[in-house]
Amino acid sequence: MTVLIIATLILIANLIFEYLRHTRNVRSIPIRIHINGTRGKSSVTRLIAAGLRAGGIRTLAKTTGTVPRVILPDGRESSIIRLFGPNIIEQKYIFRYAASLKPQAIVVECMAVNPIFQWITERKFVKSTVSVITNVRLDHLDLMGVNIQSVAKSIGNTIPAHGVCFTAEDKQLPVLKHIANRRETKVVRTTSEKVTPDDLIPFNYIEHADNVALSLAVCEHFGVDRQTALKGMQNSSPDPGALQ
Repeated sequence: MTVLIIATLILIANLIFEYLRHTRNVRSIPIRIHINGTRGKSSVTRLIAAGLRAGGIRTLAKTTGTVPRVILPDGRESSIIRLFGPNIIEQKYIFRYAASLKPQAIVVECMAVNPIFQWITERKFVKSTVSVITNVRLDHLDLMGVNIQSVAKSIGNTIPAHGVCFTAEDKQLPVLKHIANRRETKVVRTTSEKVTPDDLIPFNYIEHADNVALSLAVCEHFGVDRQTALKGMQNSSPDPGALQ
């Protein structure tokens, strides 16, 4: 019995130590951007990271798209090898690695679908300063609920407290604003009106104007001018699953 108690205390102490270490790693990166939504998460993660890098902001990004990748501050990429499939604890190791590189910003694609795991990912792992929600569509209804409002509420779990939320979503904007208001977070809705066909032509893959407009707004929020950010995005590498 004594051995069991000692083992339990050691386990608890280790968990507390790990959480405190992770919190220290998170706080060492002042700009933390959490990307969520039904479609376009990987593309927007890459676009924002490329725009920030072009603006001189040392940025690390992590995507969970077709192939999970870490995008280093110099633009090089490294694949993430998963021995036992995706797990949200992976975010802890990403922050540990990121902190060792001392970036000014980290852009992380949400890897959770279950609403509870989305909440945990934001509150315990990412602790974002800026939330980005690409859109809200009917998807993963087995986990997120039976209607579009339920999906919006689930995706809204990654909206931080006392931060900023950028979104291109229109129809479910009232739901997202209701969640953000409770958390004292400002919502900024973007539109693709200012993104022209000439802006999209230089991309070597098919990119959506909504994604570009959303990413530009986030970069401009951090002081990167539109042309600099756009040029960085146009020269960036697409997700392996991007439509050519």
